[in-house]
This record gives sequence, C-alpha cells and structure tokens, in this order.
Amino acid sequence: MARYTVSRRGASGPGAGGQYTYSTRADTAEEAVEKTAAKADRLHHRLNRGNTVLDPEPTDVTRID
Repeated sequence: MARYTVSRRGASGPGAGGQYTYSTRADTAEEAVEKTAAKADRLHHRLNRGNTVLDPEPTDVTRID
C-alpha cells in the first residue's frame, strides 16, 4: 500500500482560499481521495469553529513512495 497526500482548498468561510492537506495509505489515488475526504469531514466537524467548507475536488494528489 502506498502513501498519498491529498490537498483541497477552502471554498467558503474564514478558511476560504486556504490549502488543507491530508495523508493516508491507499492502493490507488481514487481510494486516497475518498479516504481523505472522510478524514477531512471528521476533522473539520471537530475543529472547525468558523464553518469553513472545503472544495470537494482535490487540488493535488501526490503519491509518496
């Protein structure tokens, strides 16, 4: 299993325009996008006080060997 980092931009709220990067282990880039989307939802729900909404389309997917 490879490690991937997936970056997304803040679409609205006080974090709009900011870049948020999450990493995970996955077999494919598509699986990494799905896994990091779930991780981002959990973290933003718990930590987000300003209602920042992330763009669902990643800006960058990088495989780390």
